Amino acid sequence: MDIGLREWLILIGIIVIAGILFDGWRRMRGSKGKLKFKLDRNIASTLPDEEESTELLGPPRVVSRSNEPSLDETDLPSMSAREPSKRRASEPRQGDLHFSSDDTPVPTLLDPVADEDDSEETSDPEQDLPPVEEVLVINVISRDVHGFRGPALLQNILESGLRFGEMDIFHRHESMAGNGEVLFSMANAVKPGTFDLDDIDHFTTPAVSFFLGLPGPRHPKQAFDVMVAAARKLSQELNGELKDDQRSVLTAQTIEHYRQRIVDYERRQMTTKR
Repeated sequence: MDIGLREWLILIGIIVIAGILFDGWRRMRGSKGKLKFKLDRNIASTLPDEEESTELLGPPRVVSRSNEPSLDETDLPSMSAREPSKRRASEPRQGDLHFSSDDTPVPTLLDPVADEDDSEETSDPEQDLPPVEEVLVINVISRDVHGFRGPALLQNILESGLRFGEMDIFHRHESMAGNGEVLFSMANAVKPGTFDLDDIDHFTTPAVSFFLGLPGPRHPKQAFDVMVAAARKLSQELNGELKDDQRSVLTAQTIEHYRQRIVDYERRQMTTKR
């Protein structure tokens, strides 16, 4: 059967189209790996690095703290700025006392009174100390026949905020750090009543005496409560026994009697000022 010109042209067109389709299919097969690689790279660019990925999905690791700032004690607030722990109001407690700045300070037993005529000159403490009208004493007697040993005694009273000072005895100031007015003091019950820090490792004493003088701290009732707390701490931790100024057992009634003496003293002071 003879094929006409038209049929030849159609056949040639079909062959050409088929060739074009085959060539396109071949090119697509050859570039498939490249296309996948480019696609993977684009996806990978939006993902976290391999190290970060393992950090997120793996087990927790220990972070190096070598670059973290270290705690400096100078950055801490002063003791007087810390919030006291919440306890019952009637319970004696250790810590700093926070007084109103409006109160006029009363000279303590150990603080000399400045001369009104010339406040810059240093006056004689023995002449300027006000007369002591009341002395509240709490004795702590050791139950151990060897008495209180120096190192243990020193550590205990330092924890209560007492600091070695004038007259070679220990004093509790308004601040646990040793600043502010003197609230009360602690002396050796054995004459002459002093302590020798140079020989504290070999020091022993059968008893010590806490005492608070009036006039003294601006707020004597609060200062007395702190003194009771310090004496109790010493007796409990170093096997001691609390006694009053008559060497009788210190009871709750005795403590209330001491507080009443403070109230009576303050009442007399108010009456005198009027």
